[in-house]
Amino acid sequence: MTYYFTLPVTKDIAFVQPRLELAAVVFQLIDSDRKHLEEFLDFVEITKEIKDEEIYLKMKLTGEANGTDRLFFISYQGELVGTIDLHFIDHKNKKADIGYWIHSDFIKKGIMTASVHKICDIAFEDLDLNKLTIIADSKNIASNGVAKKCGFTFVATDKEESMLYGELRDTNRYALLKRDYLK
Repeated sequence: MTYYFTLPVTKDIAFVQPRLELAAVVFQLIDSDRKHLEEFLDFVEITKEIKDEEIYLKMKLTGEANGTDRLFFISYQGELVGTIDLHFIDHKNKKADIGYWIHSDFIKKGIMTASVHKICDIAFEDLDLNKLTIIADSKNIASNGVAKKCGFTFVATDKEESMLYGELRDTNRYALLKRDYLK
């Protein structure tokens, strides 16, 4: 499938501009990998049908219009494989959080590391932000690894910070300042 409005990341990886027409494709990606994704991500439980993904996309697109969010779908060799976003964008204090997920068929290919680097470029160069934060479940070895590979500094473990399926979970917080960013 060919996607329009793409932003190259590498030869094989691109960011795809989110559109409501792609909600079914993203829903199928989530639906086909629930066991992997729900281990650390609570949105999987409430994404039960395409309509749920459409609601989420509308929220993120509204956030983009308001300047608080930037969502991209990630494609690998022309196929959607995950998402990455900047959220809680705070222009006054020049900071934002990064969130991401990828289908288990595409892990360990360097896709997410390259994607995080690209979104850092966007945040620091295009949006003129100064600080980015990644929050990862302390048990999510892959997500913690991406943060470290991308030059983020471990800040703290926030004990019992988030509720996931009725269990309070610890999260690790990582930060990267513009002055410390190495492309």
